[in-house]
Amino acid sequence: MQNKDRKTIYKLLDYIKPYWKSVVVGMLLASVVSITTGGVAWIIKPILDEIFIKKDMRILPLISLAFMGLYLVNGIAVYGQNYVMRSVGLKVIRNIRNNLYSHMLKMPLSFYHNNPSPVLMSRITNDVNRITDVATTVAAQFVRQVITFFVLLGILIYRDWFLSIMAILIIPFASMLIVRIGKKLKELSRRNQEKMADLNSILFETFSGSKIVKAFAMEEYEKERFIKENQSYYKISIKEMKRDEMVSPLMEFIGAVGIGLVIYYGGHKVGAGITTPGTFFSFIAAMTMMYEPVRKLSQMNNVIQQAVAAGDRIFDILDLDIDIKDSQDAADIKSLKDSIKINDLSFTYNQGEEEVLRDINLEIKKGEVVAIVGNSGAGKSTLVDMIPRFYDPQKGSITIDGLDLRSIKLNSLRGMIGVVTQETILFNDTIFNNIAYGRKDATEEEVHEAARLAYAHDFIMEMPSGYNTIAGEMGVRLSGGERQRLSIARAILKNPPIMILDEATSNLDSKSEELVQHALENLMKERTTLVIAHRLSTIINADRIVVMKDGRIVEIGSHQELIKNNGLYRLLHDIQYKQ
Repeated sequence: MQNKDRKTIYKLLDYIKPYWKSVVVGMLLASVVSITTGGVAWIIKPILDEIFIKKDMRILPLISLAFMGLYLVNGIAVYGQNYVMRSVGLKVIRNIRNNLYSHMLKMPLSFYHNNPSPVLMSRITNDVNRITDVATTVAAQFVRQVITFFVLLGILIYRDWFLSIMAILIIPFASMLIVRIGKKLKELSRRNQEKMADLNSILFETFSGSKIVKAFAMEEYEKERFIKENQSYYKISIKEMKRDEMVSPLMEFIGAVGIGLVIYYGGHKVGAGITTPGTFFSFIAAMTMMYEPVRKLSQMNNVIQQAVAAGDRIFDILDLDIDIKDSQDAADIKSLKDSIKINDLSFTYNQGEEEVLRDINLEIKKGEVVAIVGNSGAGKSTLVDMIPRFYDPQKGSITIDGLDLRSIKLNSLRGMIGVVTQETILFNDTIFNNIAYGRKDATEEEVHEAARLAYAHDFIMEMPSGYNTIAGEMGVRLSGGERQRLSIARAILKNPPIMILDEATSNLDSKSEELVQHALENLMKERTTLVIAHRLSTIINADRIVVMKDGRIVEIGSHQELIKNNGLYRLLHDIQYKQ
């Protein structure tokens, strides 16, 4: 076993430690199962020798009751052990899934840029499901099969030590086969999980982009793309299945070889009168039963190998450091008293790549409306994303009232900031809950008032269920203007002192833009606001306009001042307004 595999197994065992008392109970019940299983093999000798050969009918009732009693106790113990161990396994799976999801939520935006959503979804669903069998079935079975093996081995040695050597000689050869198959199975399982993530990716892209697929008549192309990936998944699954199913018949054949040798040698001993038929058949029964734990343990090895491959992928994420987190002495702030200052800030998404922000210096006073403009790729969105600490700068700093953002509690910092983006995010929930997102304590009156200020109340009330109308996935049942106004209502309800508007009026028709612009004016009242705008008409009245190019600030001033400068802003303005 490789060092990484051991580490993965130890990490899985760490999740079991809190339930060690239940595990102990399960092991005790497993011992009862093993002892009663051995008892069944043991009782065959008196059945044959005393009842069928010596015709001693006095012990017949006792033997019958003992036989039934063994199976009764065995059945109760099997149920109890399976229930206890599988409940532990399900708790472990629940905890791993909760921790994985919670860890993902804490990761910075760069994590989501580098890991597509379908891949992350596959980790939480498919990969965690892969280790379910280990945490439930294997956890319940492993201890029982090991103890059963040694109990039955003890009976074999007690009955005939020489025959026992013949019976167990084949086990090392079987183990070698199991290990070889298991290694290949782990690799196939890893590839299988990767292909499932690819399938999820295609499904996610096709369903979320269904309008584009239909608009470009690409249904046939997408069908062929899915069929191709699904065929690759099928081929790997077939290979995995062949190796998985190979173990059981191999073990049965190897076991049959051992039993055949014992029958041949033991039959001679019975024929020569060296041993009794009861002893011989008790030995055969114990030997047959002993191969069953060996077979099941070999199957468990396959399950473990598949689970280790899934566990590697899960812990690859759980082991990632959370780069953006609270410092030990992080402060809790409630409001902006003076200004936001950006000092000599530079930033790159990936080490070694070209900087997307270079030597940025900017001060935003409390209550000021500052617009940021520039061509695509100038760094506008990246700059404003630094303020809620979606990213941290590699050089320089951002301060609020003199406090570095990295010394402020994240929840406190983000609680002060509202964000309205071009890509409006709505959840498949009621309109009321979408507006109240982030303010679960909001009253009905507060939600309605926020909707009125966002010019959303009227169209909401025209819907069949009003505020209880389901918005649909990503707000698909609403128009672009309606979605944007709900997003603004959500920000108004949050009532933050700092507001970030990132292309909030893009891609809207004239009527919707007018309503959204009025809603934004209500949102910006008495707030410090950063506005990223493509349409310069929406930011003419900003207190200051910051013009960016290639990650640098190249101009700052009011609309009138920048027009007179005849710089980049004037060029952008003339391009938009030329007749």
